[in-house]
Amino acid sequence: TRRYRSPRTTHFRMAERYGIIVTLKSKEGKMEELLELSKGHFLRQHDGREPNATLASIVMPLPDDPNTIRYFEQWVSKEDYELHSNHENLQFFFGKAGPLLDGAPVIVEAPMIHYAK
Repeated sequence: TRRYRSPRTTHFRMAERYGIIVTLKSKEGKMEELLELSKGHFLRQHDGREPNATLASIVMPLPDDPNTIRYFEQWVSKEDYELHSNHENLQFFFGKAGPLLDGAPVIVEAPMIHYAK
């Protein structure tokens, strides 16, 4: 008997990863500047300066919360994330972004199961 294989489930990879979800609130009128700094941070994070950084996304502000953005970031392991926590790229980002923020970032970190096509 021939078994049917759904094309949606045959070409994906699954891996254990470590990641964070970060919530940042900008001061009034500072969101565009914060977004530009964020884009630069993630470009540097993935240009080879931070080995084993595998993924980053910026979740854009919602209409009912225009001063809040969220990041979804991922590394191969918790140890890789810990290296990021002390990396000069992150220190540079917060040095520039700190004055734009309305409060401290909220960070949720956890192991992940990552799926990709």
